[in-house]
Amino acid sequence: MKLAKVKSEYSSGTTIVDRASLDPLTGRVYLAPRVLGLMKTMEQSECSPSFSLQYKGYVLPVAAASGEYSVSMPVEHGTGFGKILHSIAVPSKEQRQQNGRYLHTLSAASIGGAAASWHAALGQGWDAFVLPGFLAVAGVLLWYAGIWSMEGE
Repeated sequence: MKLAKVKSEYSSGTTIVDRASLDPLTGRVYLAPRVLGLMKTMEQSECSPSFSLQYKGYVLPVAAASGEYSVSMPVEHGTGFGKILHSIAVPSKEQRQQNGRYLHTLSAASIGGAAASWHAALGQGWDAFVLPGFLAVAGVLLWYAGIWSMEGE
């Protein structure tokens, strides 16, 4: 049994976040009695919620059938290179935040490099301003990519 974070979101804006026990072999989810009680109370006045579980960086939809809850367990990507490729292709929220911070760092370095290159190129002609221009444009694009990377949840 593993602990996992479950999140139940209703259309009215009510969100219930708690921990549940998860059997990784079968995918069964065991909720605490207090969460089950809250969900039954909410069912009387709300439509069915969006119900998800977070496990090892994955957000998995929870299926309810005859009072039992279960999830489809994700395929493990092993260790090594396959795991690295998976984390790049489908990053978690924390990985997206770190990627955005890294892009902002590269953006600041590009803008700083553009300023230094411009000062070094003063008095050399128009072709010497190509590198500072390129670095400035790259800095703005990296800044925007960092903001885009950190959006969400």
